[in-house]
Amino acid sequence: MTETTINLGAPFTEIANEAKAWVYTSNQEFTESQLADIEKYVQGFLSQWDSHGKLVKGCFQVIKNRFVAIFADTEGDTMCGRAQDSSVKFMKELEQILAVKLMDRMLVAINQNENIETLPFMELRNKIASGDISKSTLFYNGLITSKKEFLTDWERQIEGSWI
Repeated sequence: MTETTINLGAPFTEIANEAKAWVYTSNQEFTESQLADIEKYVQGFLSQWDSHGKLVKGCFQVIKNRFVAIFADTEGDTMCGRAQDSSVKFMKELEQILAVKLMDRMLVAINQNENIETLPFMELRNKIASGDISKSTLFYNGLITSKKEFLTDWERQIEGSWI
């Protein structure tokens, strides 16, 4: 499958760098059918996602057929807990619809020879310790919390990171 980036909702360029961000890693590459489902369900979610009674200026991206990134630009307001909870609930529902793992925060994605591989955190640590995976290997940092961090720290080398 050709690598795909899908932008849904507000244009990414219109989302402030301070916007909240979450990146969910899939345990497998999305199929064409799953990508179509993502588009359909995300559009419905964005049409009703609100915080403090106002629609959230939200952007969803499907990146490299493997990641779902959510950006919520609340334009200066703090995002209410209910809005954050609803995005998590939506991602759990999407995980069920797609029959993939998206909510497993112990799953880490790395770039091995231009292929994205996912493995449990402890397995990754063991492979680094044994030398099977180099510290210069790129990984995708699922712990980013803002668009700015996404732009600067999402794809980075293992060396010098929290891993």
